[in-house]
Amino acid sequence: MPSPAVKVESSMASAGRIVDAVRFLAEAGACGMAWLDADLRVCESYGTMAEDLRSGDRVTNAVDALSGLDEDILVLKTVPGRSLTIPNVLAARARSREERVTFTLYWMPRQTQYLLLITRASSFADIEYRLAAEVRARAIAEAEVAAQARVVSRVNQELAAANRDLQEFASVISHDLRAPLRGVRYAASDARTALAAGNSAVTLVHIEQTLAQARRMSAMLTGLLDYARAGRKADAAESVDTGALAAAIVDSIKAGCAHEIIVEGVWPTIVTLAEPLDIVLRNLIDNAAKHHDRDVGQIIVRAESVADHLIISVVDDGPGIAPEWHEAIFLPFRQVADADEADGAGIGLAMVKKTVERFGGVIEVLSDPSVRRGARFRVVWPLTLPA
Repeated sequence: MPSPAVKVESSMASAGRIVDAVRFLAEAGACGMAWLDADLRVCESYGTMAEDLRSGDRVTNAVDALSGLDEDILVLKTVPGRSLTIPNVLAARARSREERVTFTLYWMPRQTQYLLLITRASSFADIEYRLAAEVRARAIAEAEVAAQARVVSRVNQELAAANRDLQEFASVISHDLRAPLRGVRYAASDARTALAAGNSAVTLVHIEQTLAQARRMSAMLTGLLDYARAGRKADAAESVDTGALAAAIVDSIKAGCAHEIIVEGVWPTIVTLAEPLDIVLRNLIDNAAKHHDRDVGQIIVRAESVADHLIISVVDDGPGIAPEWHEAIFLPFRQVADADEADGAGIGLAMVKKTVERFGGVIEVLSDPSVRRGARFRVVWPLTLPA
């Protein structure tokens, strides 16, 4: 067991280390420190914060904040562990700007001296600065969280769109592709029966039917892939002369079309995605020409700017579309004609609707053959694309 003398030496060594640590902080500018004798005269001082304290000066005369506090300081001797604190005092340093400091005095019985500790005090300006910094940091953090939330929301929307596409694929594959597959199976079975009977002419007929059904199924798969890609191309927006775009589309369709196609209205130059708008216009004009019931007809393509949208209309004088078909024609492989007579078409209007809605637009059909001939497809295309 250590002797009392060893304990005293250990305690003195610990106190010495603490004093040395405070002295180091003072010399580093973190605080100021001064030793005072029993008469409150400065013996030693350390650090720039105590640079105005000269050896031999009575501290209550040298420091205005301690003036008149002699008795309060001297009484510290009688109460062990007690300290005297003068907080938030405006002090002018000799070689620095004015600042607020806190004076704290202790009686150190082992050293039989007073210890004066000077530390910086937080001013209202400092508090306001820290508060403003915290507010800015919080605003930045909230902005980052909001940005991440927008990213998550966009990813969720894309995931929902992908899930809808997957469901549409499953529906098309399980329903629409069955018809050509049945046709292939029946034609192949009939060809085998005719071949077994030695009837080559009938066999060739059924082989041609098999090939026709295979071509139809290939066209349907190609259309399905085009439909899946509709509205998903992420090209950068560009300045598009919509009038020149419409004229180029009409010129390409006129080459194999006997119908009169007229472009009229106001076609502005807008910042948009050229390819999706091309898909919409081309399919609507081509659809009007393809499904016209007369050798010669008229198709009018008109545009006008209304508020922040471009209104495009494609009007024909064809047979029209009965109201009960207005929703079905925008579904993949749904046609007013008998599906078994189709050649794999029926994806165009579905692709148009998907593209328009993908870029924040709206499409509708206005037609009732019982009232008058013709159909009008109306597209509302935003002048400013959504994010």
